[in-house]
Amino acid sequence: MELFEALRSRSSVRDYLPVPLSPRELEGLQEAALLAPTSLNLQEQKFFFVTDPHILDRIIAGMIEVSRERGEWDYLERLEQRQGKALFGAPLLVVIAAKAANNYIEVDAGIAAQSIALAAKAMGLDSVIMAAPDRVFTGSRAPEYHALLGLPPGYRFTIAVAVGHAAGEFSPHTPTPENIISL
Repeated sequence: MELFEALRSRSSVRDYLPVPLSPRELEGLQEAALLAPTSLNLQEQKFFFVTDPHILDRIIAGMIEVSRERGEWDYLERLEQRQGKALFGAPLLVVIAAKAANNYIEVDAGIAAQSIALAAKAMGLDSVIMAAPDRVFTGSRAPEYHALLGLPPGYRFTIAVAVGHAAGEFSPHTPTPENIISL
């Protein structure tokens, strides 16, 4: 798929088929992550490709528990509408962590997340970029979940991307041309 076709057709998918990704698909997504540019070419990101259903289930359970503890009732209500699918049934969650001392980790993580999302679309997969898993990677539970994934000391969660095969049709957002300002 051509780049602009991937950009035009990509949408944030929040419902996936229970179909694992092939080794070829995983390798392609890993390459896309590694090809993402970083500030000063520091390459201070780690990409955790989580496909183990037990680890995914622990992350989901933790997201729900932390949301209850924080009183995030709107989020929990949305989860209930989705039958508790915090990761939407995706067979892959890519957790992007970066060195906390880097001033540009959010920018670098955003670039990597977009690279993964566009590569997924180009390969016939779908994705959704997510901040919600931060619930388990920050706060009092952070050490437990950092250990679960093996985050190195000095690294922190930045963003995640859920990837899989969409369980239905999803429409991309409508561009808003008035958001372009030419000077």
